[in-house]
Amino acid sequence: MNFFLELIAPLENYDFSNFLHNLVLALPASFLAGVIIFFLLLAFKKLQSREYRLYISIAFILVIAVTSSLYNIGVKTDTLFAVYTEWLHLIVRWTHIIFGVAWIGTSFYFNWLDSRLERDDPDFKHLDGYLWSVHSGGFYRIEKLKGPPEKLPKVLHWFKWEAYATWISGFVLLILVYYFNASSMMLKNDGFSLTPGIAILISISLLIGSWFIYDFICKNIEENKQELLVTIGFILFVFLSYFLTKIYGSRAAYIHVGAIIGTIMAANVFRVIIPAQKNLVSSAENKQKPNLQLSIDAKNRSIHNNYFTLPVLFIMISSHFSFTYGAVNNWLILVVLSLAGILTRHYFNLRNKKQYKVWILPSAALIMFFLMIFSSLSIFDNDKKQISASLELVSFNEVQNIIKYRCGTCHAKNPTFEGIEVAPKGVVYDSPNDIIKNLKLIQAQAIDSEIMPPNNLTGITNQEREKLRIWIEQGANINN
Repeated sequence: MNFFLELIAPLENYDFSNFLHNLVLALPASFLAGVIIFFLLLAFKKLQSREYRLYISIAFILVIAVTSSLYNIGVKTDTLFAVYTEWLHLIVRWTHIIFGVAWIGTSFYFNWLDSRLERDDPDFKHLDGYLWSVHSGGFYRIEKLKGPPEKLPKVLHWFKWEAYATWISGFVLLILVYYFNASSMMLKNDGFSLTPGIAILISISLLIGSWFIYDFICKNIEENKQELLVTIGFILFVFLSYFLTKIYGSRAAYIHVGAIIGTIMAANVFRVIIPAQKNLVSSAENKQKPNLQLSIDAKNRSIHNNYFTLPVLFIMISSHFSFTYGAVNNWLILVVLSLAGILTRHYFNLRNKKQYKVWILPSAALIMFFLMIFSSLSIFDNDKKQISASLELVSFNEVQNIIKYRCGTCHAKNPTFEGIEVAPKGVVYDSPNDIIKNLKLIQAQAIDSEIMPPNNLTGITNQEREKLRIWIEQGANINN
């Protein structure tokens, strides 16, 4: 019962007596907006189904009607906007992950499949390979033809929308999280002169330009010089990681490296892989010989995408681990972790070909171990960490003021920082108990990694961070 009362407590401040009345009044205008949306959707070929257009229109009607009704009973529009924005972020991020999983799954599967095809059976010399497998209660037989079939099937499955949808949802997420909040999410607050507009322009330029540079390198390096291609690519990756961490906030820098790699991967599908497949289909339809070079290029780009997957996956989860992007040498951590991911992927690609290079995985693990030691050296810095008995006691009043003005503008039940309506991740520092409860979080985010506040928007000084550290090491006493 208490849980239920706590759940509905926030509603006590709102007058819902006229909610249904306002909802009824809002329905005609909302219905008109829904009709307009219904006919606008006629322009989308993929939404020619009447049911799809109807469902989307009804959803818009309900959103508009409920929103206007809530507004009329006194719900603050800025709060409502903040809630809708968070939901939009959730939906787009979830969509991005769903399509990303589907895309990576197909990449892993088809590269594994091509390596596992049986090609030595004399009874099947007419095939380029075949494979028997068992899954989910059934047997499957897959054949790869040496050339196009005599007659194309009525249904031919294409694997492209996973890639396109992943990139589109990722770019929308980049706009929502970073472009719309460029001053707080992208810019460095260390005196580096960069305006939000310039930061966004650089971002878009890098997304587009990186693909053309990568494509130029691939087209101008011969097939038998793949080691040179890998070397040049890795050097450019190191430079990109270093450059972005110097012009952007650390979290934004990591995400942009991932966005650039993701753009290259999606462009590989759109500009190289799919055109090669279209050439195969067109050649089969017209009884012509396909362009084999296109197929070779498509296969190479598919392999590149396969190796890119694990670095991109790390970058997607890196925002949960501030000790990576918040470290002093964050660019180096990004490079090394990406290298470990590439080595891991290389091991499994070789294993799929029954080439067992057992040293690769231990090497990747060893790289991770040394990186962990390297990133932890600051913990053992005696000049910074050792506390002398002569150190002046830091009072909780000092600590509380630092947290209030440097952290509490966002992390509060009622945030005062412009554009923040809800405390990020629900973390608040309103009371001494709140501070004690989140002590490890403060230690990790504001002291060890110095990643909070984001891009140091509130201007916390090194002296203030040091006071927080000393107070914690002195026992985190809230009564002194």
